[in-house]
Amino acid sequence: MAGDPDLDREGVKGYQAAAAVEAERRRMAELLDQHIVNPLNLLLAQANAYEQTLGANPQARMAVSVLASLARQLMQQTRDLQDNLNPTILETLGLEAALESLASRYIRAYGMTVILKIERLRERLPSQIELILFRAAQAGLERATRAHASKISFSLTYFEKETSLVFDLIDNGRSLTGFDGLDTLQQLVEQLGGEVLEGASIEGSGSLTINFTLKPSIELTTREMEVIQLAAEGLTNKEIAARLFLSARTVNFHLDNIYSKLGVNTRTEAAVYALRQGWVKPSG
Repeated sequence: MAGDPDLDREGVKGYQAAAAVEAERRRMAELLDQHIVNPLNLLLAQANAYEQTLGANPQARMAVSVLASLARQLMQQTRDLQDNLNPTILETLGLEAALESLASRYIRAYGMTVILKIERLRERLPSQIELILFRAAQAGLERATRAHASKISFSLTYFEKETSLVFDLIDNGRSLTGFDGLDTLQQLVEQLGGEVLEGASIEGSGSLTINFTLKPSIELTTREMEVIQLAAEGLTNKEIAARLFLSARTVNFHLDNIYSKLGVNTRTEAAVYALRQGWVKPSG
């Protein structure tokens, strides 16, 4: 199954651009921790200490208590922002837990009704698909908030023995406003072989549907995984051989086996496949 090398290279560039955005989000989350969360923790520690020593001065104690309460609210808002920028729960616990956490934040902040109908898979989805669906859910919640929606529902359904999935979201908003970052989201979904359908009613309620066809999982040996990861990083066969203490001929054999398993014919196609499966972290 031969692919268009130019399109494959564009796919790699697209993933690299998306990875750069995600890397910047992680960096911003770390900066929030360093410059806001840590100082707030120190402030709250001092406030607690002062409250213990101000028993004889009710007014001063009340003032410190109010300041501490405001600091705790700011801390919660900052934590929510960090979770939006870098959803660590997505990596550790998966899409369902991440969506539940995201829904809880919007329920707490806006009093919105969020309905989740998520079917469970025997195995987790590829990390890139999980991240895209999470970002789609964020875009849906942000649109619902701007559209003054009181309710939004998400559903994730699998068909034909888990070979395809459909992710739907719909809100009852009453103002015409679109989904932020829809063009970028659509590009990433299409690079993964999926499609995005946007809908809106005359009243302003919005809907978004993402369809994916899931390929059967493919198992590579430990050595094959090392080879594909280095190939995706752009190393030549000679460089891969030197890195893994192999001969270039052995690297060729491994690549042939990898191409056969993945159903591809070129290094670029194999690299794109590895990126799609989350086997390789694209460089920013």
